Amino acid sequence: MVRELVRLKWFQNKNFWKSRNLFIKRFLAAGGNIIGLQGWWRRRQVIRNEVMKTIYRDFFNHHEEKKTLMLHRGDLYAPGPPVTAPSGEILAIIETYAGKSILDIGCGHGVYGRELIKKGYEYTGIEANEEYAAEAAKYVTAFHMRAEKLEFPDKSFDTVIMLEVLEHLDDPYGALAEVVRVTRKNLIVSVPNLGPMTDCVEHNLVMHHFMDGTHVNFFTGGMLERFLRNYFPYVTVSEFGQFFNLSGSKLYYHLAGIGSFESIEEKGR
Repeated sequence: MVRELVRLKWFQNKNFWKSRNLFIKRFLAAGGNIIGLQGWWRRRQVIRNEVMKTIYRDFFNHHEEKKTLMLHRGDLYAPGPPVTAPSGEILAIIETYAGKSILDIGCGHGVYGRELIKKGYEYTGIEANEEYAAEAAKYVTAFHMRAEKLEFPDKSFDTVIMLEVLEHLDDPYGALAEVVRVTRKNLIVSVPNLGPMTDCVEHNLVMHHFMDGTHVNFFTGGMLERFLRNYFPYVTVSEFGQFFNLSGSKLYYHLAGIGSFESIEEKGR
C-alpha cells in the first residue's frame, strides 16, 4: 500500500514529466547537440530532485499522520514506473550504432519504440510485466515475454537494446545468451552506474537507484565491460547522465554499453 503511494505520487507529478518532455523535444529539435544535452540534463536533474524531495516528504508525513510505529524494507525500497519519454542521449547512441531492425527487451510502455518507428526502424518490444506489455501493444509490436526465454528464431534482429533492464534480472547470464542467439550485429545496454558510490559515501549520500528493491545486479564501468566481453568480441562502455560535482569530480548516473560482433564504429543503417 505504501509502495503504491510512492509510485502514485511519482505518476502524479505532472510538472516533472512536462518539463522532462519539453527539454527532450528541445534537444531533439536542436539536432541532438551534446553540449545542449548536458545543460538539459542538469536542469532536468534539478527538477527530478525537487520531485523526489516532495515524494519523500509526503511519504513521511503520511506515516506521521497514521502514527506508524516503524517502517520495513518493503515500504522504502519501491520500484519506479516505466519511462514516459525517451532519453535524448540513448536515442543518439541507438541512431549511431543500431541496425535497421531492433528488439527492445524490457520495453515498458513502448516509449522508445514509438520514437524509433518514426525514425524508420523496424521495432519489436518484449516486456515481462504483462500489464506494461499490453499497454505497449497499443502503439507498437510488443509481446509479453521474458528476456531469458526469447521466442524468436536465431539471428532475427540486427540490434537488441536493453535499457535499464540488466539490473532487474534474476538470470542476466541466461538473458545475454539469448541476446547473442537472436542478434545479428550488436547489443546496446544501459544500467545504473555504481562508480560514483565512492564519492557519494564520502558525503554520506546514497544514490536513489539503491532504493529500488527490484535492482539485484550492480555494475561499475569495468564490471559491465567484463560482463559484455563474455559474449561479444568488441565492447565499449561510457558514462552518461551527469548529476552533480563533488570535490571536483564529474559524476554520472548511468552507464551505456555496446557489445558487438563487428568492430565498433559509427555506422549508418
